Amino acid sequence: MEAKTIEQAKTIAKAQSLEKKYKDHTIYIIYCNRTEKFYADTDGLVRNWEKPYGYYVNGVYTP
Repeated sequence: MEAKTIEQAKTIAKAQSLEKKYKDHTIYIIYCNRTEKFYADTDGLVRNWEKPYGYYVNGVYTP
């Protein structure tokens, strides 16, 4: 899921982390310099043009 601001990305990631199908899965928040957007995803692979911001596990944020 993509978002324009970090606050939107955190909201999306927290909501996903609380869903039953993502229980005990990590939802990463990543900023992409190429698209200038934030992404919330289960894939924690960070490429050269991306910067990790933190992650949620079961609704708990870790920077």
